[in-house]
Amino acid sequence: MSNSIKQAIQYAIVFAIGGLFLFLVFNKTDWQQLWSILSNANYYWIAVGMFISWISHIIRAYRATMLYEAMSYKVSVANSYHAVIIGYFMNYLIPRGGEISRAASVFKTNQLALEKGLGSIVTERLVDLIMMLFVLAIVFVFQVDLILSFLQKQTSNTSGTNSSSVNIIYIIGVALLSVIFIFVFRKKITAFPLVLKVIDKLKGFASGLTSITKIKRPILFIVLSVCIWVCYILMMYFCLFALPGTSSLNFLQCLTVFALGTIGVIIPAPGAGAGTYHFAVMQGLLLFGVAETEGTAYATLVHGAQMIMFLILGVISSVIVLRKTKKQHA
Repeated sequence: MSNSIKQAIQYAIVFAIGGLFLFLVFNKTDWQQLWSILSNANYYWIAVGMFISWISHIIRAYRATMLYEAMSYKVSVANSYHAVIIGYFMNYLIPRGGEISRAASVFKTNQLALEKGLGSIVTERLVDLIMMLFVLAIVFVFQVDLILSFLQKQTSNTSGTNSSSVNIIYIIGVALLSVIFIFVFRKKITAFPLVLKVIDKLKGFASGLTSITKIKRPILFIVLSVCIWVCYILMMYFCLFALPGTSSLNFLQCLTVFALGTIGVIIPAPGAGAGTYHFAVMQGLLLFGVAETEGTAYATLVHGAQMIMFLILGVISSVIVLRKTKKQHA
């Protein structure tokens, strides 16, 4: 099977997932009521939320320069910012295409090797994962009764445990055999030119991945990471005031909805979580008595506003990076 066919199948699966969740969200929607809610929303609070979101990306760009500096590359905050925005912009056009686009942008402006750029992005994602787990832990501690009640309703079927155990044993067995095979024939395997090339690329990737251990100001890096996620949460919180049905939610309830929405974005779907994000946020709001149509409207507002923001900023940043690249090669 060719790479193009594999890629086409992957995209088809991603679009199918997004389509399924969009169907689940909108199949019973009263479109007239939804339009009425969206028309009467207070867009001042949406603008406030988007401004805070934009600030978080500036902070993210500054934090990224610390990882580049750890690899002995001096990248300006401006170049890093444009790369971040282009990455988010491309996520709306190509599912999971943002990481490569962001690394390519820094390569064009500062000649940072693509594999090192990708390695630094993976490092950021690992830090973000830790922050997300921290948020989930807070939500679980303070909303444990609500979560357990929800899980009891959703997990009534516990069949398939034995088959799952057998699958795990198979996976472990195959992994052990693979490790033994690679160890025994390691000299012959590493003699192939293609393998040598892959190893060289992996070394560059590892350099980016381990750049966090060489950061000169680790405390500042941690503070910036916290600030990014605080901005994310505040963005969702202020957007709650845009609709009457969500304006009464408190900060802890917003944190719960935010955690579920973040999980929704992680699920592969086109348009940076179109469908999956809507479904997760709507379900989160249902936990606190927000009507389904109102929850759908809120998710649509937040996701739509961010999409418009990134499409506009993404085009601007793309043009700027292209101009900088032309000047460098002139």
